[in-house]
Amino acid sequence: MSTIIERSKGTVRFAFKDSNANLLKNKKKQSIIYLHFTYGSNKFKYSSGYKSCFDDWDFNKQRIKNKAGISNKDEVNGHLSDLEKFINKKYNELSKEHDIVPKHLLKYALDIKTKKITPHKVKNKKGMTFFDVIDEFIEIKEGEISIITIRSYKQTKKRLEEYQKHYNQTLMFEFIDMSFYNKFNRFMEANDYSLNTIGKHLKTIKTFLNYALIEGYTSNQRFKSDDFKVKKETTTEIYLTDDEIKKMYEHDLSKYPELEHARDVFLFGCYTGQRISDYNGLKNEDIVDIDGFKCFKIRQKKNRKYSRIVHCPITKEMQDIMDSRYNGHPPKKIQEQDLNENIKQVGQMLEWDELVKCEYTKGGEYKTEMISKYDLIKSHTARRSFCTNKYKAGMSVFDIMLFSGHTTEKEFYKYIRIKNQERAAHIIKGGFFNV
Repeated sequence: MSTIIERSKGTVRFAFKDSNANLLKNKKKQSIIYLHFTYGSNKFKYSSGYKSCFDDWDFNKQRIKNKAGISNKDEVNGHLSDLEKFINKKYNELSKEHDIVPKHLLKYALDIKTKKITPHKVKNKKGMTFFDVIDEFIEIKEGEISIITIRSYKQTKKRLEEYQKHYNQTLMFEFIDMSFYNKFNRFMEANDYSLNTIGKHLKTIKTFLNYALIEGYTSNQRFKSDDFKVKKETTTEIYLTDDEIKKMYEHDLSKYPELEHARDVFLFGCYTGQRISDYNGLKNEDIVDIDGFKCFKIRQKKNRKYSRIVHCPITKEMQDIMDSRYNGHPPKKIQEQDLNENIKQVGQMLEWDELVKCEYTKGGEYKTEMISKYDLIKSHTARRSFCTNKYKAGMSVFDIMLFSGHTTEKEFYKYIRIKNQERAAHIIKGGFFNV
């Protein structure tokens, strides 16, 4: 009778692949030794890779008998003991993440342990690793979508590589489940990422998984669960009023050419309502004439495959900037990082130092801090200022969206961060009430 090896959450035993009845007929017949692991109502078995026969097997100890003539008995018995210890340890680790430990995770861990598969080179049925598929997806998208989005995809890939290294665990599409979701969130929080940044990466991961599913690299759809959420919170974003933009435009920065350059590029964003990828680096050849009005013809870069062409009027202020400082040309392109750093300095020189309450979640903790307004100005503030000011001035949302590139009013209203009282005033001015 076999001895059962008791454990706190599971039991381990070793037995032959062939039945004992068959082996009794031929006690010298070799049969594969299997590890059998039982936990709750679940049963899992795994080949040890070694064979033995009825005559050489100690059914009580579940090991090779200590008989002369069996030269590798210590090797086999040591391997079995190692498997027993490993499966219990791995099960205890996985049970912290799963109510019921999936069998495929136990098998995967043992495959790595016994070197049946090599970490970082695990391939699916099409011969592609997890990261091979991601690379293929990014390569396909290059040229179709903006450089900024491609950069975001590559950043998510880097975070996944860091996650894999941290947990010493080879990522495979089949293993993306709620355990991965929870561990990835904790990993990102431990590295002090904000809730929105974590959400952005999870959204991209779901994009990768959708591609892998559609292309047949995986059949795993667990990422479509409602619990696999992309969390997001509304952050504090500012805009500059028309008066503040005018003040910035009129401020003499001739003694500070780098600040002046950044200010001029930023103002082009305030006057056109475009993303920095579209307002930074405009050229004379982008200028066209529409019914006697000079405009910049801009092909928005966010999604090159489906990008829209917009015509942004060249305002008097934009023409003055070009004529007075750039020989009739738009200001030259500037690195976004330089723009963000320098435009904050401009705001500080204009004494926009009122404190703004900022609330956000970072590293898994809710935080509140007071930040000077000038320190919140960045490249995207220009576009937000355009949309908000045009809305407050009474321009229809439909017309503003023609320039901004927003596809739905819902996204537009979330974007401009308009206060409820300002929105109410806008509606009243529209003539919908008898006041």
